[in-house]
Amino acid sequence: MTADDFAVILVQGWDEDGELQYAEPLGHGEDPVHALRAAGWEPRWIAGDRVAEQLVLRFAVQRGEHAEPHQRAAAYAVVVAPYDGEPCLLLTSFVNSRSLRWALPGGGIDPGEEPVAGLHREVWEETGQEIVIDRPHAVLSNHWVGKAPSGRHENFHAVRMVYIANCPEPSEPIVHDVGGSTDAALWAPISGLGTHPPLQPWTAQIVTDVVTGRHGMRG
Repeated sequence: MTADDFAVILVQGWDEDGELQYAEPLGHGEDPVHALRAAGWEPRWIAGDRVAEQLVLRFAVQRGEHAEPHQRAAAYAVVVAPYDGEPCLLLTSFVNSRSLRWALPGGGIDPGEEPVAGLHREVWEETGQEIVIDRPHAVLSNHWVGKAPSGRHENFHAVRMVYIANCPEPSEPIVHDVGGSTDAALWAPISGLGTHPPLQPWTAQIVTDVVTGRHGMRG
């Protein structure tokens, strides 16, 4: 069976009284669970049925919280430089991070701010390092519906622009934005990446693609 077998994929949400509360076609690339949660329903998948040329995904739903749409554009940098005599990667950790993992320096772009200018600002605020941007590397997208750290129920879409950069004069990292989202910063030896420190999944993928290949390593 291929996707062409179905002209429409329909998502339905049925409450505990057997009343149909949600019925919408699934958009291309859309997650049905995200769609239901964004509409304020907490879903549990119960069946998939073929009705004529439609595939109907049926969910049992309970009323949840309305998810406020929030889209965030951010810029991050892969910064490699010699520090303490060996190649290192600049990393940051975050206040109240549930994963206790490290990520690339960078963050949200302010309204009206150019992405590259925002990246320079964020790296300085989070690590105290002056960087020189070499080239753009990738755009990453992540979408989820759930509780934000603030406690707000969000339909959250993150767009991350990742750049390759270098640091001509690496120094001991200092977090200038005290009270912000960054908890700590460090230069992590590339020789230890993959084992220590633990990386957030999206950062780990970038490190695998860029840093390990750049130094002929396998992580």
